[in-house]
Order: sequence, then structure tokens, then C-alpha cells
Amino acid sequence: MIKKENVLKLLVFVTLVTAMGFWANYLSGNEAFYKRALENRKEESYSGIVIEKYIDSSQHCTPMLKFTSSSSNAVVDSFWYEVEVGDSIVKVKGQSSIYLYKNNQLKQVFDYEVYYQNLMTRKSKH
Repeated sequence: MIKKENVLKLLVFVTLVTAMGFWANYLSGNEAFYKRALENRKEESYSGIVIEKYIDSSQHCTPMLKFTSSSSNAVVDSFWYEVEVGDSIVKVKGQSSIYLYKNNQLKQVFDYEVYYQNLMTRKSKH
């Protein structure tokens, strides 16, 4: 005969194992997502003088920079706030960094690798 206590313990155990499995999958999924995002960012290549900064509401309110070449590129908020119209940007394909020049002098290097690593670290702490 199966005791009610044993059934309850088994249900609690199965519930905990399932919850831990979902949690582990959630964390590993985010890590894979950030790694893919970093690889996509490394494949980007653009440069030019910024002629406009805007938020693209049709792309989930993405911060955008428009260059003299009429091309536009999405960047993360923290970098977008540092850029001003008239600044020059260089992003080389295969690299994770964006170089920001003000008055022809390098003023900031934004590294997507560091950015995504910080996001992964922050997610794993929650």
C-alpha cells in the first residue's frame, strides 16, 4: 500500500527537479542568446560621421545612428547616449569594438564583448 506521505514527498521532489531544470535551461538559453548576439555584432561593419540620432519605433524603440553615407545602424543605449551629431564612428568587421572620435581624437572605445559579458553576469546573479 502506498502511503500518502510518500506520494507527497515524491510530488515535491518531482516539482523541485522540474523547476531546477527549467531554471538551468533558462540561464543557459540566455548565455547562448548573448553569444549569438555578440557574434552578430562582430559581423557588422560601418563608419562615418553621425548626422542623426533617433529612436526607431518600428524596431522596438531601437537607438539608431545615421551616417553621412545614408546608412543607419543600431547601437545599445549606453553607447548611443555618448554619441553626438558630428562625431565619427568606426566599427570594423570581425571586431567587437566601436571607436568613437570627437574632433578627430579617439574619445571612447565601446566593446560589445564586455557589454554582453556584463549582461550574462547580471542575469546569472538574479
